[in-house]
Amino acid sequence: MRSAALLAAGLSIVLCGCGSPNTFWIQQITSVTPSNSGTPNSVVTFGNYEFVTVQGPGQISTYNISSGSQVPVGKPYATPCADPSGMVIAALGTQNVMAVACYDAGSLLTLTVNSDGSLTPLGSVSGLPMPFPGIVLDGTNVLVPLFGGGSGNGGVAKVSIAAPASPAILGMATLASPASGGVANAEYLAATGGFIYVTAGSESNPLGSSSTVQVVNEATMTLVGSPLVVPHSPQQIAVGGTVAYVTIFDATELESIDISNPASLRPLDTMSLATADQNCHPIPVAVQGTYAYVGCYAEGIIEQFDISNPSQMQPAKSIAGIASPQRLAFAANYLLVTGGAIGGQVYQIDFRQF
Repeated sequence: MRSAALLAAGLSIVLCGCGSPNTFWIQQITSVTPSNSGTPNSVVTFGNYEFVTVQGPGQISTYNISSGSQVPVGKPYATPCADPSGMVIAALGTQNVMAVACYDAGSLLTLTVNSDGSLTPLGSVSGLPMPFPGIVLDGTNVLVPLFGGGSGNGGVAKVSIAAPASPAILGMATLASPASGGVANAEYLAATGGFIYVTAGSESNPLGSSSTVQVVNEATMTLVGSPLVVPHSPQQIAVGGTVAYVTIFDATELESIDISNPASLRPLDTMSLATADQNCHPIPVAVQGTYAYVGCYAEGIIEQFDISNPSQMQPAKSIAGIASPQRLAFAANYLLVTGGAIGGQVYQIDFRQF
């Protein structure tokens, strides 16, 4: 598989202010294609380096971003699985360790992140059925959503990488069934204050009341409170302060939720992302300061929202021309976006110019 090449330097994209439709200017965006035959999934940064998992060929591509562009570093790292997905990186003393979920292998890999951006294998642990990409790091614990499906609920696994060559599963929590008695699928996680917040989609009927956001106590790996019902097809989740932000794909919505009391989640605001001219089927969400950034997957748009008052979220601006946004990450002054399609690109956007 060929290593990525810089595809577009200085690609001109027109932006318009959603709150002020008469405002237009030009944004310079660069992008790379990690694989012509693979699908970029997740992106994470550490120091001067950006890492992208590519499903299909089972690779992790590395880029040096110190110059403000994505410059390929060496050959992509070949993982022992076809579908590497979520990644986190921990600084453990003098060793920098990446943990990568392998969806098809039901495992979590650990790798050394070397000073030149190269990766070398450390260890692995299996026994993680259907690990979804939305993993998060809390200290030396990697928290992994286990999708579930069929007749069994999904859950969350806590994996210690304190001994990185020998990662160990410390515990698992099984999600609660929705009120209809159906199946809850664990999808994406956020962790703060000792609690894990889980988007739990469900295809059980009635669809309007089977999807939830659930909370797990990280120390005890037990459920906290009752699931909060959300519209069908919740996707990713991001936390800013005491508020969680959840994207809802089918309903084309962004929902803000008060998590100050983890045992009693409280909805704050639900913003429709549909306008007279454009829908937005959102998947990724990321929070930076007083703004939330949302990727409209089918429409190829990144939307920015003012969340300075989470109870009254306001549209701000948008960027078009970002194909199939799947995951978002921040690096210095840049927003990185993976395009979740075969041969998809990884975009680098200067978010200060939103």
